[in-house]
Amino acid sequence: MKSESFVSVVLNTHILSDELTVKLRQIQEILDIHYSDYEILIVSKGPYRDVPRQSAVDQILKSIPSVRLLQLSGCVHDDVVWAAGLENAIGDFVVLYDYFTDPLEVIPRAVEECKAGYDVVVGVSNQPLPYAYRLLRDTASRILKAIDYHIPKNSTGLRCLSRRAVNAVTDTGRFHHQFYLRIQKTGYPVSELVYTPVSERQVKKSIIHGFRNLVRLMVFNSSRPLRWMSIVGTIGSLSALLFAIYSIVVNLLNGHVVEGWTTTILFMSVLFMLQFIMLAFFGEYLSRLLDDRSEQAAYSVVFEKNSVVMVNQDRVNVLNDATAEEANLVQTGRDR
Repeated sequence: MKSESFVSVVLNTHILSDELTVKLRQIQEILDIHYSDYEILIVSKGPYRDVPRQSAVDQILKSIPSVRLLQLSGCVHDDVVWAAGLENAIGDFVVLYDYFTDPLEVIPRAVEECKAGYDVVVGVSNQPLPYAYRLLRDTASRILKAIDYHIPKNSTGLRCLSRRAVNAVTDTGRFHHQFYLRIQKTGYPVSELVYTPVSERQVKKSIIHGFRNLVRLMVFNSSRPLRWMSIVGTIGSLSALLFAIYSIVVNLLNGHVVEGWTTTILFMSVLFMLQFIMLAFFGEYLSRLLDDRSEQAAYSVVFEKNSVVMVNQDRVNVLNDATAEEANLVQTGRDR
C-alpha cells in the first residue's frame, strides 16, 4: 500500500541532459511505488543567458509526471540552490538528493527514518576518505564544534527534512549562508543514515575546497573567529613588547648592535604573518557585513515549468479519514 505522505525530492543541477532524463525516470518510478503524492523539483542555476532554449527539459516535462523545473537567473553558490529548492518544495517530507552519488533506495529509507521521529536525517557515507583529507576534516570538526556546529563524520549532502523542520529553516532569516549549518541549528532530533554512494566522486575530496568551506562556515555563522584574531593580535603585541625589552637589555649589556639580527628578522616575519591573517579575516567579515546590509535577494527565479502529465488527475489533496494509519512521529500536518 502506498504511503499518504507527500514527498518532495530536490535536485541541484545546471546540466539538463539525457543522462538526467534517465535518472529522473528512475526516481519517478521508485516514488510511484512508495507514495501516492510526490514531486521532483529540479533547481537549475544560471546564468540564464547560457541556458539552451530547447533542451532535454522539454522532453522531461512531457513524459515524466510530477516534475517541476525552477530556473535561477545567475550562477549562485550551491547552498543558495538548495535553499531555493527547500523554499519552493511543497511536500510533507523534503529530500535533498544528489543524483550523481546517492542511490535510489536511499530516498524511501530517509523518509521512513524521518517518520520514526527524526525531523532531520543526515546522510553518512561508509566509504573511506583519503588520509590527508580525513586529517584535515577531523581538525576542522574540532574547530567547528567551537561555533556549535556538530557535523557527522563522513557526512554527505543528503538530507531529509520534515515539514516543520523545513519551516524552521526557512524562517531563520538569511539562511542561504551555510545552508547545512542552519539545518543543524533547528533544534529538532537528528538521525544519521549510513549508505554506500554509487560513485567514488563522493570520497574524492579536495583539501583546498575543504579549507575554503571551513573558513566560510566560521565567517558566515559565528563572530568567534573575530575574537580569536583579536587574541592573536594581543599575543603578537605582547610578544613585540617583550622582544623590544629584550633588545634594549641586550644592547645595554653587550653593546653589540649586530647581535639578534636573525631573531629580529624572524620575529618581524611572524608579526607580518599574523597581521596578514587578521587582515584576511577582517576582509571576510567586511564582506559579510556588506552582504547582510544589501537589499538584494539571494536568488531570483527566471521561470518555473511543470510536467504536462500528472500522477492522478482525479486525486484531490484531501484524506479520506481524519487520521492516517501509518505512523508519523514528526506530525507533518496532513498525515498525523
